[in-house]
Amino acid sequence: MPDAHSPPDTTLAVVGETRCPEHLGWPLCPGHDGHPCTARTRTGDQCATCQDQARYARLDAALPVTATDDGICPGHNGPCGRTAMPGDPYCARCRIASQRDRDRVIQEWEAVRDAAVAAAKAQEAAGTAPARL
Repeated sequence: MPDAHSPPDTTLAVVGETRCPEHLGWPLCPGHDGHPCTARTRTGDQCATCQDQARYARLDAALPVTATDDGICPGHNGPCGRTAMPGDPYCARCRIASQRDRDRVIQEWEAVRDAAVAAAKAQEAAGTAPARL
């Protein structure tokens, strides 16, 4: 039993609810890349943090950056040789090209994710639909 000097429970209720996610019975986020997550989501899908980590992991895999120590841009899609911008491994031209590719990779990743969610919802709806006679 907590004493009078113990801090109160700081788990907040969900907006619109009187209880926290754990007491509402929400499942834990599945995490990302084998790392467990302690956040709970209404549907059991990934939390926003794990979704961001998955997005950045996809970007790192699709668009690796090879930084150099000499201040010369390694190039985005091939050797460049220009002077890199301060604090950036790329020159301005390669940075713009990498941002375009980044946007493309994110759009592709979001399209795949949205299609998977739509397919899961359709399958879930088909399983709960009343049988026709």
